Amino acid sequence: MINLNKMMIVGATTALLFATSCSSPEREHRDKSVEEVDSTIDDTNKAKVNTADIDMDGAEKAFILSVHSQNLYVSELTNLAAKSKHAGLKSFAKKIAPSYIKLTDDIEMIAKGKGVLLERKLSDTQQKEINSIKELSSPTLDQQILQKLQSFQAAYTTLFEEAKNLSNTDLTNYAKNASTVIKAQQAETTKLINEANETGSQSTRPGEVAIK
Repeated sequence: MINLNKMMIVGATTALLFATSCSSPEREHRDKSVEEVDSTIDDTNKAKVNTADIDMDGAEKAFILSVHSQNLYVSELTNLAAKSKHAGLKSFAKKIAPSYIKLTDDIEMIAKGKGVLLERKLSDTQQKEINSIKELSSPTLDQQILQKLQSFQAAYTTLFEEAKNLSNTDLTNYAKNASTVIKAQQAETTKLINEANETGSQSTRPGEVAIK
């Protein structure tokens, strides 16, 4: 049963990591999704998974590192929304930004209690994607940010559901609380995506194709 639980968490973690490579503004990313999933956690973080405190099993360590990494990424997305011309997106991003800061603080506190110190730094792959999105402008910028947010929300939900199988109560409680936060954001994200796609189809720049 323990091995099965670990496999379920690893599978959910992989799904969450895949979210960082979906809807990338760089078409080449779409052709190398398998490589991106593996590269989202760099060698340093992989080493942390293997060498973290022995009181945590592999699934717990993978969960902590994955959630922390993705929290940082989503926080960057909310920061990028500040340059959007979509008033709804800017307001939404400003509203949800504090929740990801708190989720990051909380997972860092849990990790520290287990002897794992987490660095607030994106992986090279994540930073490359964020840099690419920075070059965009509305409405393409809006579509990219919202689609990534939606991908993360779906993957987060799966990961937090599987976290119920973890033996660490701090992590299971974290997953339960975080799941509530994420689910509360999904409906508005979907609404904004529909608005952004409609705007994008009406004002696509030369050489660009609206994302639907």
